[in-house]
Amino acid sequence: MNRRTNPIHISPRTVLRRAVCLTLCLLLACGMFLFALQQSEPLPVEAARTSKNVDDDIVECEALLSRLQSDLKSLNAQISELDGASNAALEQAQLAAGQVTVLSAQIELNESLLQSCEMKIGTAQAERVLVESDYEYYQDVLAEVIRYVDEHAPVSDFELLFTSASLSDYLNRRDDLDSVMECIDDLRLSMQQSLLRLDELEAEYTEAEEKYEKYLAQLDEQKAELEKSKVEFERLAAEAGQQQSELSGEYASLNKTIQETQAKIESLKKERATLIALEEEQRRKEEAQKYKPGTVSDLGFAWPLQPNVTYRITSYFSTRTNPITGYGTEFHEGLDIACAKGTQILAAKAGVVTKSAKYGGYGNCVIIYHGKDSRGRSVTTLYGHASELKCVEGQQVEQGQCISLVGSTGRSTGNHLHFSVLLDGEYVDPDDYLPNGYYIKMANAGY
Repeated sequence: MNRRTNPIHISPRTVLRRAVCLTLCLLLACGMFLFALQQSEPLPVEAARTSKNVDDDIVECEALLSRLQSDLKSLNAQISELDGASNAALEQAQLAAGQVTVLSAQIELNESLLQSCEMKIGTAQAERVLVESDYEYYQDVLAEVIRYVDEHAPVSDFELLFTSASLSDYLNRRDDLDSVMECIDDLRLSMQQSLLRLDELEAEYTEAEEKYEKYLAQLDEQKAELEKSKVEFERLAAEAGQQQSELSGEYASLNKTIQETQAKIESLKKERATLIALEEEQRRKEEAQKYKPGTVSDLGFAWPLQPNVTYRITSYFSTRTNPITGYGTEFHEGLDIACAKGTQILAAKAGVVTKSAKYGGYGNCVIIYHGKDSRGRSVTTLYGHASELKCVEGQQVEQGQCISLVGSTGRSTGNHLHFSVLLDGEYVDPDDYLPNGYYIKMANAGY
């Protein structure tokens, strides 16, 4: 077995460098944001803080919020990357640990085999000593036998024949001598073979011992490398985990800053709404200062609402889109003044009530006759869509007297006063009769 682990391709230094850069950017952004918050604390209205100032602050905070959210997204991606790197490093460390365990088992097995070889070598060497001792002993015995035979045996077959008592004795003696010599040869050959076999065994065991020693050295080297890799992977996992923990803290801090920024934006929106209302009220006050309450126009007509009433002009004496159907055009024969339901409607000029009842699309309607103008034309004013009538037909009313209450009866899309002026029964532009300063008049409206 000669396996090597493949380290994961991550660069903790690169990740850490990016994390540090992002952290510095976040700290700078947060510092700028806190400075902006300190500088943009809502100022008292008396300090001339306007809705435009608040709009600028909102735009700035929203831009900062966008940057912070982008940084948060980037930070979250880095946290995920570190989490993956940490998990991958832990997996590699666990794999290396498993391989170390396998190698340890192989090392133990080969150490056992090496010990077995050493034991067999020792056994062979011991047997060799015994065989060599026996060999030497038998060599001595063989030398004695050979010397004895040389000293006492006949030197030739002829001598052996003549020294034998009989032919049978000769044959027996001849066989005994051959047996002895054959036995001596067999013993010598057997001893030599045993020594050769022991030499072979010792060589085999020595070769096996060298092989196991080399293999053990290789396994020990692999084990050392794997243990080193395991320690490195564990270090990388710990480092990635530490970086992830630090970035998680930055993530929480940044998320808190985002929440504070969002809260600041909501606060600024509320401040803007308040300032817009105050500015509108101030505008109305400024508009109201352009005329004195009760001021009448050159033709003697007054504004048909009390000076302190909040209102806005929704339609002029001009062509407009049909407000009921939403398409097509029509000519609007008066001035629509939108205001709260129940607001008092005042007589624009003294006169006699000629109608105080429902009147077609005008709903509850009051018509007042004011006499004739300098050219002899009958002058009449009309007040439509009232929620309640406060006068009766034939009643003489004074200028500024309450004649009805604002409503949305008849052909109407909301609470308002429809005010018209008629000359000899023909509608004319109310702009020419009402006093200046109550609204922006249109030049040649409808003509």
